[in-house]
Amino acid sequence: MSPENPNWLTACLVAACLSTACDNQPGYGPEIHDSKYVGLDESGQTLEAGVSGPCVLDQFTGLVWEVKTESAGLNSRDHTYSWFNPAEDHSGELDFRGKSDGGQCKQSDCDTSAFAQAVNKTRLCGFSDWRVPTRDELGSISDPRKSSTPPSVNSVYFPHTQAGEYWSANDYQFHWNTAWLWNFENSLDRVEWKESPRYLRLVRGEAMHLERVED
Repeated sequence: MSPENPNWLTACLVAACLSTACDNQPGYGPEIHDSKYVGLDESGQTLEAGVSGPCVLDQFTGLVWEVKTESAGLNSRDHTYSWFNPAEDHSGELDFRGKSDGGQCKQSDCDTSAFAQAVNKTRLCGFSDWRVPTRDELGSISDPRKSSTPPSVNSVYFPHTQAGEYWSANDYQFHWNTAWLWNFENSLDRVEWKESPRYLRLVRGEAMHLERVED
């Protein structure tokens, strides 16, 4: 919860109700993407149904997502980033951190860690705990019904999404210099070199009812 956002408790209660309803209906499918989102404004307040804001709340998982923009600013849909995590081990012969500043962007260094830091400084939608999403979290907003007409996501609440690949926070355990990404063209995941420029969308919160994506 966030004391700075009085509607946050309401949103959490809505999420709990929605998730309980889904739990009572075994085999819920991709149609959940039609009803589980609500837009948030610049201060993190909920918007009316069908209205997109700078952030979006997934009422099923409880996660809040960054919404990309058409402009050339910090949150531009066109920016790309290399995968970089300065906390990863680099004490031995192998450097697991990835590559810093290896993409093409503006208003931050162009890697996953630097972008998250820059967005947190702006307090997007009133929050300063934005992070790179896990592969499973990215999969939770990917709508496989739209793989034939990408991007495979709810375009009302996630406008300006590229039909392309977005970085996750997950390393690939079998190779030190690769990480997982999610493709919003075909709604599938794969592994890529950390130095490769790819799109990025940030998330915040702790996920509820998150399905595990199989390797």
